[in-house]
Amino acid sequence: MKDKEYDLVAIGGGTAGLVSAAGAAYLGLRSAIIERDALGGDCLWTGCVPSKALIASARLAHGMRNADELGLAAADPQHAFASVVERMRAARGVVEHHDDPERFRAMGVDVQFGAARFLSATAIDVDGVGTIRSRRFVIATGATPTAPPIVGLAEAGYLNHHTVFEAQELPKRIVVLGAGPIGLEMAQVFARLGATTTVLEMQDRILSGEDEEAAVRLLTILRGEGIDIRLEQRVERVEVVGHQKHLMLHGGGRVVTDEIFVATGRRPETGGLDLERAGVRTRGSAVEVDLRLRTSNPRIWAAGDVTGGLQFTHVAEYMAKTVLRNALVPGSVRVNYSHVPRVTYTDPELARVGLTEEEAALRGGRTYSYELADLDRAIVDGVAQGFVKISADRKGRVLGASLLGVHAGELILPLVMAMQHGLTLSDISSTIFPYPTLSEGIKRTSDAYQKSRLEGTGGRVLRKVISWMK
Repeated sequence: MKDKEYDLVAIGGGTAGLVSAAGAAYLGLRSAIIERDALGGDCLWTGCVPSKALIASARLAHGMRNADELGLAAADPQHAFASVVERMRAARGVVEHHDDPERFRAMGVDVQFGAARFLSATAIDVDGVGTIRSRRFVIATGATPTAPPIVGLAEAGYLNHHTVFEAQELPKRIVVLGAGPIGLEMAQVFARLGATTTVLEMQDRILSGEDEEAAVRLLTILRGEGIDIRLEQRVERVEVVGHQKHLMLHGGGRVVTDEIFVATGRRPETGGLDLERAGVRTRGSAVEVDLRLRTSNPRIWAAGDVTGGLQFTHVAEYMAKTVLRNALVPGSVRVNYSHVPRVTYTDPELARVGLTEEEAALRGGRTYSYELADLDRAIVDGVAQGFVKISADRKGRVLGASLLGVHAGELILPLVMAMQHGLTLSDISSTIFPYPTLSEGIKRTSDAYQKSRLEGTGGRVLRKVISWMK
């Protein structure tokens, strides 16, 4: 069989691979995607899409249970987890058409299925397909969940974000290992859908990479919903006793549960690629790339979770577009992650961009905040939990922001754009926002910066001028 030849081949059919291959085809290159399983990657099958579908069902269940807060009769929802999962899969099925292989073939992308391994810098072997040659390769094989080396954990069995969406029944009790974004999102889902939920975290706080005040406030909210979150807890071993799983803690404690959900991290997926044959270096299991996302082999680039950096779908898309540009116009652009927004999709959500308050202070920044408890729309909607916090330099340029509140992931966008395009808090403050909206929280926080300017020399001069003009 004659070898297939292309201008660009993406190995991996997640966001990074799809965007780079489709972009190449749009620009007239012969491109292909090599995918081992199904197009769509983690985001479609085991990440963003299914998890947010479950979050939506859990949020409604919580709203029904607390309807009396809005003057309605509260109702305890009759949980049918199998129906919730069925609805999730139906929603995923609707989204799936975006990643249909035939859609990409219609764009001019050759889609091939099979496990790939490098034969050289210019060729790969694909199971069931044969040898594929290309002038350029993009490694976009993603990452896979990892489990901590706890004695007995593997033997006891556990769920992770790859397997939980195949479950048909919700256990009565579940322990979540890890208080990062995935762990907290799923813990809240489990609890709201009726499971007694315990979260065990080795560190002394949740969401260690986020603003400390926001993390503490969110911890209080989640505990208020009945989620048992225990910090500084290390599991030493797991024992199975009958149908129960016993987690033995350092120091002698014990937690008994029906199921375990592991959310303690992810590892870049590079096994079986034979990268050494192509001269591609790795750091651990992550593909090593420079700021132009080029690997140690100038013909090969990498994008997305496989590089071991920020593991977000929107970052994978950004990286893929950067790869495409650099693959066609070498050395033209470098990646810049300083304006990347991140969202933890608990309820309320926690969104951040740029520096935390602590980090901004080290750079001479000042932080301004506004409580949603004082925001009209949040009050009337019954969602007055959380705050807007923006850090800026002396000229009002945004250094970072943290938002805790309903739809925080949507509300963070004006601040992302401000950072990206050099807008100041004065620019935001002078913008007309519709009333009443939650986005007014951004404006009110920016107004606090404007008021602070009146506390200085400029404000004193202005007051004197106004006094003189009276």
